[in-house]
Amino acid sequence: MSRSDNWRRMAAQVAGQFAALPEGERVWIGTILPQIADLQQRLGALFDAAAGEQLCAACRGACCERGHNHLTLANLLICLEQGRLPVPDFRRTCPYLDETGCVLPVASRPFACVTFICDTIEERLSREQTALFYTLEKQLRALYQELAVRYQGASMTGLLLQQQRLGDGSFFSATLR
Repeated sequence: MSRSDNWRRMAAQVAGQFAALPEGERVWIGTILPQIADLQQRLGALFDAAAGEQLCAACRGACCERGHNHLTLANLLICLEQGRLPVPDFRRTCPYLDETGCVLPVASRPFACVTFICDTIEERLSREQTALFYTLEKQLRALYQELAVRYQGASMTGLLLQQQRLGDGSFFSATLR
């Protein structure tokens, strides 16, 4: 099976498993996802304030070259909620990168992508912006970890790697505490 076929199969598996969750679990997840999206938007605004998009375009996204395993359960759920299921191109250095940059909206980008800033970008942030960036990163990490503590398939490890570990098991199985 190709990586693209595997991705489509896995995305459908997650969507089906999510739909089959008890309402209370879907509601709980529904309270976490907007918080994640909001924090990611705020981090994205700081990135934009430092002209991050232009700087990344200049280096052609060199730090994005290993992004094929970064998309997490939270990211996919946000994409599904927004009706924007990403179509990865696994021939690229990052399957979510095209000639114009990242094809994922900031709210649904992987944690590693929204929380990594190179020295060049960080140097363009004020001291206050840098402090805010790392405060927001800490808050975002805590939300991702809340999901990971609750569900086996929600770790910070990307979905394709999680799928290998879980096989046909549910991404939403309770973690052993």
